[in-house]
Amino acid sequence: MGTLEPQAASELRGRLKWFLLGRVAVISCFFAIVAASYLQSARERYDVPVQQILLAVAATYAFSAVSALMLVHTQRLRRFAFVQIAFDVLLITGVIYLTGGVASPFSFLYSLPIINAAGLLFGEGASFAAIAAAIAYDGLLVGLTLGSAQAGASLDLHVGLRIATTNLTFGMIAFLSSVLTRRLDDAERQLREKQAERDHLALLQDTLSRTIHSGLLTTDPEGRITSADATAGEMIGAAPGELIGRDLGAVFPPLKLTPAARLAFLQSSAASEPVEFNHPDENGGAGHLRCVAAPLASTFGHPIGALYVLQNVTALKELTDETPPDADVEELAARVALDAGGDLAEAPDGLYGVSPAIAKLRELIDRVAGSDATVLVTGESGTGKEVVARAMHARGPRRDKRFVAINCGAIPENLIESELFGHVRGAFTGAVADRPGCFRAADGGTLFLDEIGELPLHLQVKLLRVLQERTFRPVGSEANVAVDVRIIAATNRDLSAQVKAGRFREDLFYRLNVITIDLPPLRERREDIPLLIRHFLRQFSEMHGRRVSRFSVGAGRLLLQHHYPGNIRELENIVEHAVALCDGETAAEDHLPPYLTGQMPGRAPATPQAATIDVIQPLAIEARATNGHAAPPPRVAAPSEPVDLEADLAAYEKAILLRALDQAGGVKKRAAELLGINYRSLRHRLQKYGLSDAYDDPTPIQP
Repeated sequence: MGTLEPQAASELRGRLKWFLLGRVAVISCFFAIVAASYLQSARERYDVPVQQILLAVAATYAFSAVSALMLVHTQRLRRFAFVQIAFDVLLITGVIYLTGGVASPFSFLYSLPIINAAGLLFGEGASFAAIAAAIAYDGLLVGLTLGSAQAGASLDLHVGLRIATTNLTFGMIAFLSSVLTRRLDDAERQLREKQAERDHLALLQDTLSRTIHSGLLTTDPEGRITSADATAGEMIGAAPGELIGRDLGAVFPPLKLTPAARLAFLQSSAASEPVEFNHPDENGGAGHLRCVAAPLASTFGHPIGALYVLQNVTALKELTDETPPDADVEELAARVALDAGGDLAEAPDGLYGVSPAIAKLRELIDRVAGSDATVLVTGESGTGKEVVARAMHARGPRRDKRFVAINCGAIPENLIESELFGHVRGAFTGAVADRPGCFRAADGGTLFLDEIGELPLHLQVKLLRVLQERTFRPVGSEANVAVDVRIIAATNRDLSAQVKAGRFREDLFYRLNVITIDLPPLRERREDIPLLIRHFLRQFSEMHGRRVSRFSVGAGRLLLQHHYPGNIRELENIVEHAVALCDGETAAEDHLPPYLTGQMPGRAPATPQAATIDVIQPLAIEARATNGHAAPPPRVAAPSEPVDLEADLAAYEKAILLRALDQAGGVKKRAAELLGINYRSLRHRLQKYGLSDAYDDPTPIQP
């Protein structure tokens, strides 16, 4: 009796629970029958020893209770099942003996353990129960017949025929019950597989409807709507549930078909040609939709309805129909670049761009996505490292599993170990329940470790072990956990420099640096800026309920010339800022953030010529004249006479600090954020220039 597979063992354990419960129910019914017979003086007719039967019933209850306790812990389930079957056969044999032997009316009870055995162990169990029942019953009949005072030296023909017919009956019951139980088990397995397949398809449909930004409708063969997703409801201006049962032609008159045309469409196997038509949007304005339909058929090829995919192409239609106003050639080129935005199609992987750098990046992702090699994504902050990680996951063999992302620099050091590896209840104060952690949550899928350079050194050792052995120990646990996870790490730091400085382990660096993907900054792929702007315009217009579809020529020039130290994330924030402030369809310069237009103290608009501008001397002179409250630095040529560099640099830094504090309303933390430095550094600089009194802070500066 070999060891069962975990799934088979779990199923057999569940069947044994019902087996024991059924035995208790049957013996309870039998006990009630005996009690009723005794009260009606049936004992005089059959000479039933009631006390012995009650002892047998009590013994059965006790054996069943002990078996239920053992079932929870035993690992030899097949042997345990055979013992239970044998006990039932012996129990029924004893009942027959006590209730009249050869004349007992309870010989039919042997069918119960045979059927139950078939339910437990299928054909093997039924055969065992039938053989055991035949041996027990035949032995009982022979023993009682030979021991009878009226018996002769041999058995008579009546007893022999009874033994033969009983054994044949046991065999037929065993055969039929094993066949039926096996078929029932196969049917249950197929049902579970179909249920899992249906759930998988439902999940795919839900994911598809949430990611393609298109409305999905299905109809029956008569054209009545049978299902609709939320996107379709938004296009129509009604809740999805309100559309069920309505005629599609009444909702969208251009899609109405005659009965003959509908029948011909349903009997075809190809999707229809795209149909575009006007339909009022959710705000009552003029909307434009595009629809593609495909017939749906059952597994037998019978038409069951149709699927309709709706896309809102209002913005694209407006761009196609618009005639730009008169402008010079340069302004028109800038207007078209920002308004049309190149290819308006959505990028499923989130990598928007037409530059050679993006093309090379996509090619590299395609090459490494199919492997499980660890990938290190590097690049400046805001270049889209998580987007690249998600693109690799979506194109790899683990696409159907989870993608879990964690920012190692955004979690307190005392909590990051629990976040990564999980903990058990009671591991530390506040651990009131088990927590699986990111590694177990991503088991089978991909784990993205952003800002890996911020990971503390003591956790770098544990991460290295996970990468090497694929096992780890949760906080407070005494057992190791094995996981199958693909690791993608990202950083905006130079890890090789971190290794030399002793802030990052060298062995972990080489373990992570199997494949490196270096993302170019946005300033090195400026041809992608128009496409990104168009994407963000559409995204934030939908989010904020606006209809902003373009930038003015002046705003477009600023956007195209900006240096973008914050890369794509900065561009995204700029566009959202403009959309939030713009009430019309065209965002202008005054809708852009102040620092982009040169209106924010201490900042000037970045231009291609900005690197050649010297602003130190005039800013220093003006800072001395205004006690640090300097105006935006003018553009001047290099100084023609010697200057005091140290004094000018100090005055320049002091002016920048004062401007940031004025812009932040005196709030030091906000001023530190505007300057891109930490709060401790800001306080140190204020103390250096004697500005702490002007912006009093009772908290002393730590050395």
